Amino acid sequence: MWSQMLEVRDVDEAHIEDVFRVCSHASMDKPLQRAGMELRRAWLRRMLADYGPCAKVAYLDDRPVAQLEFIPEEAIPYVPEPRVGVVQLRCVYNPFPEARGKGAATALIRSLVDDCERGLASLGGKACGFIAAEAFNTGEGTPMDKLYAANGFEAADGEMFRLIGRSYVAPRQVTYQPSPDDAGRAVALFNPTCEYSYGFAVRVREFLGEVAPRLAVELFDQWESPKESIMHGNHWLVVNATPIKGSWADKEGLRAEVKMALEKRW
Repeated sequence: MWSQMLEVRDVDEAHIEDVFRVCSHASMDKPLQRAGMELRRAWLRRMLADYGPCAKVAYLDDRPVAQLEFIPEEAIPYVPEPRVGVVQLRCVYNPFPEARGKGAATALIRSLVDDCERGLASLGGKACGFIAAEAFNTGEGTPMDKLYAANGFEAADGEMFRLIGRSYVAPRQVTYQPSPDDAGRAVALFNPTCEYSYGFAVRVREFLGEVAPRLAVELFDQWESPKESIMHGNHWLVVNATPIKGSWADKEGLRAEVKMALEKRW
């Protein structure tokens, strides 16, 4: 048996497509996925031009098998009071069962931590205070909260964090204030940092069309329309001036919550 070579590289202009060879390897031919990929591709290029690398890819014997995405919090337009020197770890993803257990995800996180300790390019070479991460789970491989905890992250205030140069500071929570402008309509947000996000928002719009055919539904890109995102509390979905808290995984529960929101009178 031979040993496989694992290498982590920052994503530059010439290797943007390797991100999609990981995240969208099984759905590149789907129109909605391709639309989401184009949004993320444009976002990655803009971030490279303005801040430098914001993604890493792990290669196993020169094959892209996992990716990590990170963003300086100060660069995120829908965070009204960003924490200075904080890096948001958006996700770590390895979709290939045969490539799991090889250390790819851990190598990606360690590479980011090393960069933050030395002075991250996307922070202008300045010191990083800590890395913050939302530990959502895809249902594939190791749950993110366990992966992050195994790599020195602690839990607090709805996120996990890894200290680098200073103590932890909790994020300012954005709250939604019901507006008459939202009565009788729905607002769904999507984020170009993930190529699945736009397609998900479109499917949400279709779902709402089944539940309430006459309901007006607007989709907003959080990076292109940050004021709309902040105004709606950065909630993924607001229906009839009511934030929806249910899960897409529970369609019947979500349907009931949407119907209850539509019954409100403003």
